[in-house]
Amino acid sequence: MKKYLFIGIDFSKSKFDVTILKSIDQQDFVQATFDNESKGFNNFLKLVSKQSNVPKQDWLFCGEHTGLYSRGLTEFLLKKNLFIWLENPLQIKCSWGIKRAKTDRIDSLEIARYALRFQDKATTCKPANKEIESLRLLLAYRGRLVKNKVSLEIAAKETRRVINRDPTSRFIFENSQRDIERIKKEIEVLETKMHDVIINSQLKENYLLVVSIKGVGMITAIALIVHTDNFSTFETARQLACYCGVVPFEKSSGTSINGGNHISRLANKDIKVLLTQCARCAVQYDKELAAYYIRKIAQGKKDRVVINNVRNKLIHRIFAVVKSKIPYRENYLNPWADCA
Repeated sequence: MKKYLFIGIDFSKSKFDVTILKSIDQQDFVQATFDNESKGFNNFLKLVSKQSNVPKQDWLFCGEHTGLYSRGLTEFLLKKNLFIWLENPLQIKCSWGIKRAKTDRIDSLEIARYALRFQDKATTCKPANKEIESLRLLLAYRGRLVKNKVSLEIAAKETRRVINRDPTSRFIFENSQRDIERIKKEIEVLETKMHDVIINSQLKENYLLVVSIKGVGMITAIALIVHTDNFSTFETARQLACYCGVVPFEKSSGTSINGGNHISRLANKDIKVLLTQCARCAVQYDKELAAYYIRKIAQGKKDRVVINNVRNKLIHRIFAVVKSKIPYRENYLNPWADCA
């Protein structure tokens, strides 16, 4: 790919800052700020058109993936058949080097320079799948409800434990319990809505394949479908495991530093937490994984290490059933095993 006009975009809640690089030497550029709404999108394109005679097919728009804030402009540009590249924010920031000043305009300039340097790695965004986007919003809302419920439960129990006979503590506890019950009902309604969305869509096949694995429930299956774009963004199980933060990596330097193998902190922590819950459940109800857990603990392995291994095994199972389109079965025998 060879692009000739590079536009860096820094998104925020109500506006977005842009930098248009007009020369390869990165010295001639134009900067502006627009409202993050329909009128601002149109004014933005008008500015880009005035600044260069480069045809539209050679424009490269680049921004950080910021979820809701980047969604409007991205959909607008895709409808115009323009090339919009949303990159991981950490990936962009790691390329900047040392920076003493930080403003939205400076960030947009660095994003434009990033697009110029790494244009060979650019990948255009795909139009959002409506069902996946609906599930993404519902999943985020459920997460907020769960956090509120847990916060109320802990505060109410501690208040009652510390000052049990005080009328005020009793009042707080009773009111908290009513709110907790209300939130539980809202979560149940929300989960029913999520189930209906996925069962009545093309996502149903992969969903049923994933939940066929013991220990993997509805929320984990939906979270994986949402964050992997229905398992289309990863080619191997190891890639998915790296994304989930369960693959150990070597840490050594010369002869003085040898930290052994450790899992990386760069991971989707929400999915990692869900997979931990799945692993705990699997070692209770899956005979093979239960035997594996008992054997490794008897060998002196730490619980967290064994659970991480179980998480990895579950990811490989998930990836295998999705790719083969065959539901998981215990004691499955590969019909081609004897032909190897």
